[in-house]
Amino acid sequence: MNKLETGIMTITWNGILERLQATSASLQSSDQDLNTGYALYESLYSYVQAMRSTFSDIEYDHFSGSTTLDDFVENQTPGQRFEVQVFIVIIDNVLSALTKRMKAYHKITSVFEVFRQLKSLTTEEILEKSSSMVSAYEDDLENSLGGELVQFAELLKTDVATVIDSTKQEPLEQQFYKLLLNNSLESCFPNLEIALRIYLSLMITNCSGERSFSTLKRIKNELRNTMGQERLNHLTLLNIEHDLLKEVDIESVISKFAHIKSRKVYL
Repeated sequence: MNKLETGIMTITWNGILERLQATSASLQSSDQDLNTGYALYESLYSYVQAMRSTFSDIEYDHFSGSTTLDDFVENQTPGQRFEVQVFIVIIDNVLSALTKRMKAYHKITSVFEVFRQLKSLTTEEILEKSSSMVSAYEDDLENSLGGELVQFAELLKTDVATVIDSTKQEPLEQQFYKLLLNNSLESCFPNLEIALRIYLSLMITNCSGERSFSTLKRIKNELRNTMGQERLNHLTLLNIEHDLLKEVDIESVISKFAHIKSRKVYL
């Protein structure tokens, strides 16, 4: 524990894991969207890549004057050998793992990138990108999506779309979807509405699925073995969506239920 190598490794891993933990916490947020998630991965990749050239700074800033590294080997100083054989290997392994995840994110975000670029693309470019989206979801989308996107791009230039603001914290795709719903434009842009719904329902991580299984384990315990499947599904859904449940007026639900089940006949 008192070796210089241990100190360098502690500082290196602390810098990497601190950023990994913060990024992971953001990705697990229930209101996070794919484009933001991909941007977070890109920024994390750049951060780790920049650490590749910081070995000498770490050694000088924190351990200047220390001589606890091993002896010279093959015309290299102990610090150079440790940098090449350990430090760079760690950084490259982390970058390799991040690259694999970024490729998966990029494959999905590239399909829906037309939404973010809608105002700046030409008609030909919109039609080209829309055809890629239709090819990816051919069972859900029709070829008329291209025409809908072209018209929607023109709609964004009118007073109807003044509520759209790219500087808002809310994702742009969610603003588009609310614009369609609030103005009852689903029938005018049916394929666009489906495409936006597909994008907004895509999960960034599998945390939601894992939490669902954890919820199921808590609800169906040894005291509830005789619970039927329908009731189990309803209780699980209520537990998972507890944030929405808190917004429901329980008193009005009880009154409505009591009115439906009431056997009294008022004369």
